[in-house]
Amino acid sequence: MNIRKLKPGTFVELQCKHFVAEGLGLSYFTDETQKEKFKPHVFFIWGVLPGETFVARIAQVKSKNAQGVLARRNELPAGLAGEFAHSIWALRTLSPERACPVCENYLRCGGCRMRHMSYDQTLHYKEEWLKSQLTRNKVEVAAMEFHSLPEETRLHYRNHAQVHINKFGTYGFYEPVSYRTRAFPDHGCLIFDEKSLRASFPKYPVEVRAGRIRLNTDGTAVFTVLNSKEELNELARYTVQWPHGRSIDIEFPVTVFFQANLRALPFWLDAISGFLERAQTERPRVLEMFSGFGFISRMLSILQPMEVLAMDILSTEQVAQVKFFENGQEIISDFSGRYRKVDLFLPEKLPAEALKAVSEFEPELLLINPPRAGLLPATWKKMRELALSEFDGPIVYSSCDAATMARDLAVFCAEGYHCESMRVFDFFPWTHHYETVSYLKKSR
Repeated sequence: MNIRKLKPGTFVELQCKHFVAEGLGLSYFTDETQKEKFKPHVFFIWGVLPGETFVARIAQVKSKNAQGVLARRNELPAGLAGEFAHSIWALRTLSPERACPVCENYLRCGGCRMRHMSYDQTLHYKEEWLKSQLTRNKVEVAAMEFHSLPEETRLHYRNHAQVHINKFGTYGFYEPVSYRTRAFPDHGCLIFDEKSLRASFPKYPVEVRAGRIRLNTDGTAVFTVLNSKEELNELARYTVQWPHGRSIDIEFPVTVFFQANLRALPFWLDAISGFLERAQTERPRVLEMFSGFGFISRMLSILQPMEVLAMDILSTEQVAQVKFFENGQEIISDFSGRYRKVDLFLPEKLPAEALKAVSEFEPELLLINPPRAGLLPATWKKMRELALSEFDGPIVYSSCDAATMARDLAVFCAEGYHCESMRVFDFFPWTHHYETVSYLKKSR
């Protein structure tokens, strides 16, 4: 018998076995005999929970697995009728964990993957995924704290969004596993407060396919055409309420990275500041890797004087554009002079002069905040060999990806470090993402 490959658009009867770290239901054929007729046999489905049987619409097919979305009953072909346990979704059975999504765009937008469960249940899964990654990499954490966000901060928490515009002039986000633009719902997006900005949206021509929006907590917003030459010269301003209620304004180029949740930043900065205090070093020499424009070290230096050597991929011109203000007065910093442009994802091309600068700086503490790819083992090996051979001070490591974080912590632990403490923050409610900050110390 020939085994046929499933095609996008096919409807398939499945059962969810596990809810995995991508916020998807790991699922298999309900009818085992289907394995003899079709491939692949493994499915990752949006919108389902362990134990549920359902009909999914396949959206993407790869060699070993397929992705899809829980189907709606009104889109099913006649041959898939029968009894369903839900009035809207094609669910044959329901999990007791299932909650009613409060967004009418749920499963029609790629924004929130976990709206079909309670907020507490989302935290349970995130903690479970984190511990699984640590166990897989044989990393032991002496103390772990998981911090939820206050209820009033779980909506409209994003300060940065890329809004897509289709050829009909519809503004919105992409649908799951597709490049179709789904218009924002009438009630507004629940993670990004675009509804308050609709009257201000620029009337982009049809040929503009995406716009960037930077939204401050005071309601002011900056709109730019994504990846255009013009936006390279645009600046945005964010207000961060830290430390201890002080209000710090930061002016920066719209194209550079900035944490996506201004409301959660004070808790995260408190954790990093506390770890630096634990190091018990007055005016420490800090090597900040993946520094961006120095947000972390420049904020922390407001409370604790420190010497910083920083490195990342931004140009020195971009770094020099960034300014910090308090009560309208600029906070003068020498960060630009202590910054080195280095691509830490190209270990074979780490500049000799940057490595020499690190060696001569003799850091007492490392502050590492990489993107999702983490600190490449090859980069760390080269830094160790040529610049940090004598370093044995504390390491503060912040990450938004548990898999690469656990991998990197395992590398540190193999060198005699141990993770004294880890703080986990739900920076991204209703999604499968979260932020961790770890404090590692060399075993004596």
